[in-house]
Amino acid sequence: MEYPIDIVIPWVDGNDPNWKAERNLFTAQKSADDNDCRYRTWDTFKYWFRSIEKNAPWVRKIHFLTWGHIPQWLNTNNSKLNIVNHSDFIPKEYLPTFSSHVIELNLHNIPDLSEHFIYFNDDVYLNKNTKPEDFFVDGIPKDSAILGVIKNNDTENFMPYIMLNMMAIINMKFKKNSIIKTNISKWLNPKYGKYFLNNLYLLPFGCFTGFRNFHSTTSFCKQTIIDVWNEIPDILHEVCTHKFRDKADINQYLFRYWQIVTGNFIPEKPSSKYFTIGKVNHDKLRKIILNQTCKVICINDDPGDFDFSEEETFINSLFEKKYNNKSSFEL
Repeated sequence: MEYPIDIVIPWVDGNDPNWKAERNLFTAQKSADDNDCRYRTWDTFKYWFRSIEKNAPWVRKIHFLTWGHIPQWLNTNNSKLNIVNHSDFIPKEYLPTFSSHVIELNLHNIPDLSEHFIYFNDDVYLNKNTKPEDFFVDGIPKDSAILGVIKNNDTENFMPYIMLNMMAIINMKFKKNSIIKTNISKWLNPKYGKYFLNNLYLLPFGCFTGFRNFHSTTSFCKQTIIDVWNEIPDILHEVCTHKFRDKADINQYLFRYWQIVTGNFIPEKPSSKYFTIGKVNHDKLRKIILNQTCKVICINDDPGDFDFSEEETFINSLFEKKYNNKSSFEL
């Protein structure tokens, strides 16, 4: 390859008694998001590795971020696997952390991380064969610059606050009109399909009202994260002092937005589907996974009243049909 592309994947075992004991030493603020589902371990992670090996064999290295625990079945001797403890890349002053945001804001410190990398959450799976050009072209990340609005219908919702914080930063640092005029073909691009209308409708607003997020993979340049730290170090430092995810936070989406508004991206058509466990239509999920109707799927675990074991069994059955051979990442 002309340049290496890595994958970064954080993981937590919420059942680890040592991790639980350390977490219990700290008290989450009222504004924090410390729901148990944020740390819940599903028996699907081996299929994540199988999907990567089958659908992205060209990846140079997978950086597996962990508090210190690893799945029992994981082959830690795989030459493509880099086990990275939090202490290996997060400054000591921010540890221990139980916030995914702190992990994400320090990704640029991962040892041996390539300049070009794809960020995954552990509930995001590749659903079909891919090639490097699906994520980067000539070293430039592929993404969709689609405007949106930040919606909230409940004070207990968490993410709208995070999105508002990030929009404030983007609008403080960038002028919407000049940004879009500079790269008009990247904003009003027919590749976006129906989302093209989002941009037409929201174009007259004087500032950025939000961006459409697809709960998918994100292609990053490591330099982007470094640039943002150089621009707003005090804000990032404050977020990193929070032991748990908080409504006053920002997260890795800020780095994505930064790449978009600086024009450091190649327009692409969105190709991902999002499902929430407990609310997912089983027939629809079965069709999308087995028929490979999109590149990426996210099966998200949110607070809710559902049968954990039943949903886990169903999802595993679908992945077992699709990825029934062990990967080299398994013992």
